[in-house]
Amino acid sequence: MGVANSSRGVFALILWLLFALCRTSTSIVHADELSLAVVSQSTTLEISPGIVVENSPGSKPGTKVTCERVQIHGLSRLKNLKKYAHSVKVNVSYINPSGRQPNAEVCFHRNQSLEIGMCPPGQWMKLTKGSWVRSMSPFDDKFLDIRMTSSSKQTLQVSLHEDFFWYRVIFLVLGVLLITLASFLSKSLVFYYGGAMAVGVFLVVLMVLFQVTSYPCILKEVSIVLYKYPFF
Repeated sequence: MGVANSSRGVFALILWLLFALCRTSTSIVHADELSLAVVSQSTTLEISPGIVVENSPGSKPGTKVTCERVQIHGLSRLKNLKKYAHSVKVNVSYINPSGRQPNAEVCFHRNQSLEIGMCPPGQWMKLTKGSWVRSMSPFDDKFLDIRMTSSSKQTLQVSLHEDFFWYRVIFLVLGVLLITLASFLSKSLVFYYGGAMAVGVFLVVLMVLFQVTSYPCILKEVSIVLYKYPFF
């Protein structure tokens, strides 16, 4: 028994060390990478891409582009449970939007092993009207790669803005309420028939709306009938 307990303890210690090593390895930040952390309502970082990359995917062969990578660190789920109803908006924009703007592209990914500026061609997104906005979870860790033509000397601003959504709290309360009343609702015929009728009416309304929007002539005829016979 003593040998078995000691072997179990050694095995548990090895698993704990492997887990700690994995956590440490995933949090490594290279010296040439910038980082942002979700620690407040709004965080801003100004960057000027300066890492020259040749043959970046999606660009012409032999073309050199200047790139930069920003690592976004999320929050710990266990220590920040109150943030479950929040969402973080990542915004990339030009510092001086006036004048001719260079062609800047953004790649938003989780692949730490990917070299800077080497995202697949389908993952690069251009800045629309001088800005680019995406949402992410406050508990997520992501990488933001930015590339521009090598002749461009433009400063960009990367900002994180935290938003609160009430509907997530409402859905949580409704979910807890349904789980609490699950035993009672599973035995209620009123709930079964009422739920079936509600779903049926909802589907019929969706079908009618689809038909009306697909065929504008039907909508025109219905409006004429309602105009002639308002009490119909």
